[in-house]
Amino acid sequence: MSSVSVSHGSGPEALAQAVVQQHVIILVDVLRASSTIITALANGASQIIPVTTVEEARERIYHFPNGFLAGERAAHPPAGFDYGNSPRSFLTDRIRGRPIILTTSNFTRTLGTPHENAIILVGAFLNIEHVAATARHFAQTLQRPVSVISAGSMRGYAAEDDFTSHHIISRLQFPDDPPSYADRGDISRELLVSRHGSILVQAGYEADITFCSQTNRYELTPILHKGAFVTFSPELFNHASM
Repeated sequence: MSSVSVSHGSGPEALAQAVVQQHVIILVDVLRASSTIITALANGASQIIPVTTVEEARERIYHFPNGFLAGERAAHPPAGFDYGNSPRSFLTDRIRGRPIILTTSNFTRTLGTPHENAIILVGAFLNIEHVAATARHFAQTLQRPVSVISAGSMRGYAAEDDFTSHHIISRLQFPDDPPSYADRGDISRELLVSRHGSILVQAGYEADITFCSQTNRYELTPILHKGAFVTFSPELFNHASM
């Protein structure tokens, strides 16, 4: 198996640079937006439409009469939203076939509005092997490097995202080796002791941390396509044209 060139960065500036350099990008916000997007698509949501502000989310929902508003500010759902940013809340058939407008404090702020031709995948422990394999496929097909980008936080650094990113990088570089994340207990402990993990515990979302610590619960990779995250399928994308 040919090697893949992989780099790591954090925050909006690193993402913007990777877009300009035409890297294959894996965006990581393990607590919780990445995990939420993966879970919602796995449970049948048609698309996840990321927006930067609560106000924009409320405006966009009028274009999607069967859609749902989801997101958080300070870990809790904004007033009038259908869902927060808890991945466990999307374990429901209610969302099947329906779009979700999503705004979060860190993930959608970091994402912004990238160039429409950017290849941006979503990664977390929930899909770690699938997202690594998908990124490796893009990189080898298109002969491009991979950038794993931690969403980070308003303060710039999020230990839980860097922790997750380094495990994803390990799977990109050494796919045939035993996985570095074998002990789920270690993952849960690392996420719990992070600053954002502590915030979630205080806000009453400790069960989300346990959920986000699961590895390979879902065999799918979200990909940004025409302004929305959808489930990647080779049939939907012509690699040669990207």
